[in-house]
Amino acid sequence: MSNAEQIEYWNGDAGKRWAAQDNTMERLLQPITEALLAHANVEGCISALDIGCGGGSQSMMLAARLGPDAKVLGVDISEPMLQVARQKPPGAGPNLARVDFMQADAATQVFAADSFDLLFSRFGVMFFDDPVAAFSNVRSAIKPGGRLVFCCWQALKNNDWTWIPLQAALQHLPPPEAPAPNAPGPFAFADPERVSSILGDSGFSDIAVTPHSMTMRFSEAPTLQESVRELAKIGPIGRLLTDQDEAVLEKVFAAMEEVLQPYYRDGALNLPAAIWMVTATVA
Repeated sequence: MSNAEQIEYWNGDAGKRWAAQDNTMERLLQPITEALLAHANVEGCISALDIGCGGGSQSMMLAARLGPDAKVLGVDISEPMLQVARQKPPGAGPNLARVDFMQADAATQVFAADSFDLLFSRFGVMFFDDPVAAFSNVRSAIKPGGRLVFCCWQALKNNDWTWIPLQAALQHLPPPEAPAPNAPGPFAFADPERVSSILGDSGFSDIAVTPHSMTMRFSEAPTLQESVRELAKIGPIGRLLTDQDEAVLEKVFAAMEEVLQPYYRDGALNLPAAIWMVTATVA
């Protein structure tokens, strides 16, 4: 999708669905945010830009890590998700950075030069239709010596949390149209060499792309059947199931239950995920 199509998508029904699922996504992605913050060593930063902040949970976690003398600006194109972010309580204790949210497209938004010393994102930068132009734009807002920190998904086939149920679902659904090479999307930054090239062409240096694997605890529910239906609401499967009739859905769910049964334990689906942790600096 182009940036314009992304804006339309995330402000329509899709954005509303994701906003309704924010509590689930916050719980699901919290361990990844913790791992990213630990990997990046963000202490000492006083002004952070959180790109693709969504419902704001990672913005709040970043604020807790930076402390009371810092500020965090969360930016997202989705107004439904920003409404959720703005309703979040600021957290407990006096040691939180100030957090504000703004609806904007980071690819084109004109930020004041040298206004941030940290550019942060959790799965929010893979959707730019011109990533070099987008990263060049946000780089101009980072102070010399400032840092870039984000995480992105490795290849779809390396992420069992979506690959396994997707293959099951495609037994009963027509395959989606193959995306163009390097098209914007969740797995657009699967190639670490491409990520490094994009950032280098955008003016960043000291670029490091580090693999990180973990088990994600999806869809906490008392039964496998309920967990499968929750998992089906997110990721590529969610788009494929839009507007499908009930008979098709039941076939898809049954196929997913069969392949995911070994991963259901302790009241949740526990599935492997493969992530890139990316860091860079501005000269």
